[in-house]
Amino acid sequence: MPKTASPEFLERFKESFECWNGGELDLMQDMYAEDGEVDVSAVFTDTRPVRGRESMRRYFDELWETWEGIRMDPLEVFDIGGGRFVVDVRLWGKGKRSGAEVDQRFAYLYTLREVDEKIVRCQLFPTVQAAMDFATASASPAPSG
Repeated sequence: MPKTASPEFLERFKESFECWNGGELDLMQDMYAEDGEVDVSAVFTDTRPVRGRESMRRYFDELWETWEGIRMDPLEVFDIGGGRFVVDVRLWGKGKRSGAEVDQRFAYLYTLREVDEKIVRCQLFPTVQAAMDFATASASPAPSG
């Protein structure tokens, strides 16, 4: 059973999400490796993974254009081991065009590079359990270089 991450890691993820929530995408993006990957395809099946900071930035900018007041708040962080963390997240916001409101829980599986703790992979899952199951099935540790 994975353990709850240390308070330091919880704070670090809260800080990252506060950068997102405040629209400080440059600060948030600095937490990612140059060739980092964001993959939300397990939830948004029509969205392909994006790799590299430039592609990520375009993707993040599109999200900000589509959503009004979109927020993500980390509720709990689990240390899976090998530089991997599952973050239970509440996502809420409102579509700019549709006006549709969203208030939903998701989970992110983050893989951090050991040498500098930069995010090399960020994957979105519909539930914490789905993220944990994926992490267990693909028990490969974070790259060290």
